[in-house]
Amino acid sequence: MIVSNEKLNIDTGKANAKEQISITPSNSSKAPDTITSNSDIGLSQKGQRLNSLYQRSLSVAKQTPSPVYIDTKKRVELLAASVNEIAAKSGYKYTPDEIKRVVDDIAVDMRIVDIPPGDVNANSGSVYSFLNSDDKEKLADAYQHALDNNTSLEDVGIAAFSLGRARYIEAKINSGTAWAVHEPKANTKNLGTDDTEALDVKNLSTTTDSDYVKSLLQQLQKGQLFLTNPYLTTSLFQDVSSSMLLNQLPAFLRQIV
Repeated sequence: MIVSNEKLNIDTGKANAKEQISITPSNSSKAPDTITSNSDIGLSQKGQRLNSLYQRSLSVAKQTPSPVYIDTKKRVELLAASVNEIAAKSGYKYTPDEIKRVVDDIAVDMRIVDIPPGDVNANSGSVYSFLNSDDKEKLADAYQHALDNNTSLEDVGIAAFSLGRARYIEAKINSGTAWAVHEPKANTKNLGTDDTEALDVKNLSTTTDSDYVKSLLQQLQKGQLFLTNPYLTTSLFQDVSSSMLLNQLPAFLRQIV
């Protein structure tokens, strides 16, 4: 950790230094026992600025955490970009090493680490653990596009969950586990993407009152999802997301069941 908020102690930054400098409040009525050198004052101010950058960056990271469905390297890159942006607005020029130190500490605090591979026999877990590296790279591109163009991050999240669900089902099938999907409407069985115009949105949306999900079903009725994000209009994301909304097996899995 860079600094303790309560003790306000900072690392001197000197090689092999073992001591820490304590910052004494300026309104203290007790006279100091020794005179603080100019170099020590400089280090204290530097430490306070570094701690300020850490605290502000950590607060932003907690408010807008990066999603676990993209790989750790990309998540750290997003964090570094955020820290650099906050540093630039501070009016103080931080060194690359200082920026890296803040990024590394926040990455630890935010637990930005690779999630373990999925286990089809586990009683609990995340569908995102079944995503492969190529899946995460595609999702990272979609997520970055949404950030850069202020389009829906919810769309990326739905696509990520849908793909994770599909990879989980795929892993179950490959492990020899039988898989069946409940289909409440007989006329939706084996529905292809070319048949989406015939769907009754009202019937499909009875399981949720979410306006967002209803909007997705309306998009599906018109033939395509996520039109504001070109990275999500690929056949893979369209397949897994429409299948999730319709409670069906993705088309690429039907042939192996």
